[in-house]
Amino acid sequence: MPAGTATTCAGKGGEGKTTLVISVAAKLTRGTLEGDYYGKPSAVIIVGPEDDWGPVMVPRFIAAGADLDKVFQVAIRTVSENWEGERELRFPVDTLMMEQAIQQTGAKMIVLDPAPALMQGDMNKVQDVRQAMGPLIALAQKYDLALVLINHFAKGQSSVSSKLSGSHAWRDAVRSFLAFAKDEDSGERVMTVDKNNYATDLGSYSFEIVSEDVETPDGTVSVGRAIFGGPTDTTVGQILARQAVGGDDEGEQEDRNAAQEFVLDFLKGRDDGEAPAGDVIKAGRAAGFSDNDMKNARKRCREPKIASRKAAFGAGWVWAVEDSLEGVTEPPKVSKESKESPPTDMTPSRHLRTVPTQGVTQGVIPANLTPSTPSSDPLTPSTCPLHKEEDVHGCYTCNQIAQRPDLFTA
Repeated sequence: MPAGTATTCAGKGGEGKTTLVISVAAKLTRGTLEGDYYGKPSAVIIVGPEDDWGPVMVPRFIAAGADLDKVFQVAIRTVSENWEGERELRFPVDTLMMEQAIQQTGAKMIVLDPAPALMQGDMNKVQDVRQAMGPLIALAQKYDLALVLINHFAKGQSSVSSKLSGSHAWRDAVRSFLAFAKDEDSGERVMTVDKNNYATDLGSYSFEIVSEDVETPDGTVSVGRAIFGGPTDTTVGQILARQAVGGDDEGEQEDRNAAQEFVLDFLKGRDDGEAPAGDVIKAGRAAGFSDNDMKNARKRCREPKIASRKAAFGAGWVWAVEDSLEGVTEPPKVSKESKESPPTDMTPSRHLRTVPTQGVTQGVIPANLTPSTPSSDPLTPSTCPLHKEEDVHGCYTCNQIAQRPDLFTA
């Protein structure tokens, strides 16, 4: 991962991309990462993680051995007379705020996860991708930091370069491209350096994901930790070529299975195994799946089943794993005493620092602080006045009704 420019990391959901990047980031915070910053503990900024910050991401950094005082989450807090909330950054419009965060923290690594979900415009258009990521790459050069863009593999195709979701600019605009895949025959996880403009060696490296229990104030959480294994003769290209063998029928079956795996992996990484349906569909869209692919994948899942139901307090629809979670990330095991104890007050006002900018503040959140708890004020659900359907996750009107029913009438 070269400093001063961008690296794209891509693979199917659940292949260990984020876990391995967290391992690299953790070493950077301790000054043990080989390279230019060895012996120089440095800060890391994480933007838009697919997994919940407090219940999942913080324990994963703990398991990786990170110095949490040097791990930061960046979000935009919008404050008006009647409403206050947070949103993820969008690029290029929030590039200035990102630069302020870099100046405040002294970060030497920024991770966008997933990068396509954090851009304005169409991830499939070269110009839109370059306009969104170009200013961030310029910041990486200006502050000599590593910009890591996490992406997904699209459906179909068997070559590594054509497998990347969205426009080819996600590969062309960066100076390093790391591809991830799991060899189902051997169980080996592989990372292949598919592109590196600053080196001649484009080798492959094996790694494994082990489960590790982390003690938190809310109980014990089981998370994944990456262990680097060293060079391997197996490449991601070879794995993809083997998976493509079998003809169109098998390829279509693989695509269906991939969508189901993506939905399950996404939900298993969330607290209590559930997430807003719109978030799951949006993440799938960034990975190259259509909205119907994601909805059909949810319906086809049998072991375990994935339920679609109304969230508490009328906060829209959620998808939830019905059976107990299995795999790397599990929800906290809370004791009776911890259930009875009052929640810890970690409000946005206790973030490290805020920067006012025309009614919007940028919160730079240390990893050892959890986001504020959501409001418990009940919201009365309404039906969309446009189509009067209850399970329409991509409708902007539906989402707004679910969040602010007082502003709409059916």
